[in-house]
Formats: sequence, structure tokens, C-alpha cells
Amino acid sequence: MNRKLIFAIIVVAGLLLVTIVRASDQSATPQVVQLASPYPSLNRIHYVVHKEQWVVTDSARVIVSVNANLTDDALDHFQDKMNQSLNSLAKNVSWHITQFNRNQDSSGLEQVSAQAEARIANSALAGLRTKADKLSSPGVKYSIVDIQYGPSDEDIQKAKDSLRQNVYAAIAEEIRSLNKMYKQEFFVNSIDFDLNSSILPPPQPMLMRVASAGASNDNVPVNQKLVLQADVVLAAKVQ
Repeated sequence: MNRKLIFAIIVVAGLLLVTIVRASDQSATPQVVQLASPYPSLNRIHYVVHKEQWVVTDSARVIVSVNANLTDDALDHFQDKMNQSLNSLAKNVSWHITQFNRNQDSSGLEQVSAQAEARIANSALAGLRTKADKLSSPGVKYSIVDIQYGPSDEDIQKAKDSLRQNVYAAIAEEIRSLNKMYKQEFFVNSIDFDLNSSILPPPQPMLMRVASAGASNDNVPVNQKLVLQADVVLAAKVQ
């Protein structure tokens, strides 16, 4: 083969090798890729809704204690007799036994102590302590431990449900006003109810003095205020 031809081939091959090496040494210019955010930009309005409602109840929580010293034979029928006695204190009342303890004393008698409670209409509270005393008999003592004036758990829950509906209605009205004023479509972004919202206590000492005195105005309905506060965020997409 012609030496000139071989030399030319070697030169061309060397030039190609140098070009490939230089190309591999050059780093590629980084490309910036901008990803679209999955969340739209929002206009937010943060405010607090405060609602109050009076909870009215015309009943009281009555707690009765029963203490008895009984023989074994009398103990068998004691609970039935106790239920009958409790039912005679007030009509259309559901009594719940919340405590029941029994121990045998040194003489062999069974010492029984029990507590029961019920919601009783204020109009039926007059003379309740006297009725309890009349139920007592030798070895068995009935007594009124406490009369608590105030709403029941059911009354409070109904009031809370009503207050939440009032909060939702106020928020809906706020959204309508904002949409009309700013020509946007606001929506509820979040609602957080204040867990510290509570029912305000009544002047309990005065009420308990009235109850202990057996006054005739026990049929006056007791009112308590329920407070509910909500932390609200409304939002609309930025146009």
C-alpha cells in the first residue's frame, strides 16, 4: 500500500479521535424546567364567627341516696322495693342507679348504700325532700343528696347543633356578600370550631339555697348561655 495513503488514513483517524474526546469532555448546558403548581393561587379572608344561644330547661338533676341495714331475706327483695320507692317520688321519671355497694357488718346484717338520679320537672320538685323522708323506714333511709338546676346533656347538644347551623348560615351569607361585592366565587377553605367554647355557669349557690329551703318557686325555668366560636377562612381563585 502506498505510504502516503497509509499516512493520510492515520491522520484522519487521529483527528476523529480528538473530536470525539473533546465532545465527551464538554458538559451539557443544564435546562431549567418550570413545573406548574398543582394548587391555584388564592385570595383568602380570615375572620371569626361568634354566636350565643340561651339554653332553657324546666327540669333538674335529682340525686337520691339510699342506706339500709338488711337481713339476707330482706336483701333479696330490696332492689325491687327501692325501685318502687323511687318511682313514687315523681311521675313519668326514669331513675338510673349510679352506685350500689354492700358489706356485711359484725352483727351479720348487710349494709347497703346506693345512689340513683333522674331528671325531674321543676314543677314536681316541691316537697321532694319530705317525700323522701316519708319513704324511710326502720333500717332504710332515703334522702335527697343534691338537686342540680341546669340543662341536661341532651338540651346542651340540641343547642350546640342549633348554634352550628347558625354559624353555617352566617358563613353562607358572608360568601354571598363577598361574591356580589368583588365579583368572585368565594368558598369555604376551612372552619375550626373553638373547643373552649362552653356553657356559662349560672349563679349556682343562690339556686342551691332556694332548693334547700324548699321554696315554692322551683318551677321557674333555668336559663344558661351557650357560646360557640368558629375560626373561618374563605378563599377565591386569583383571576
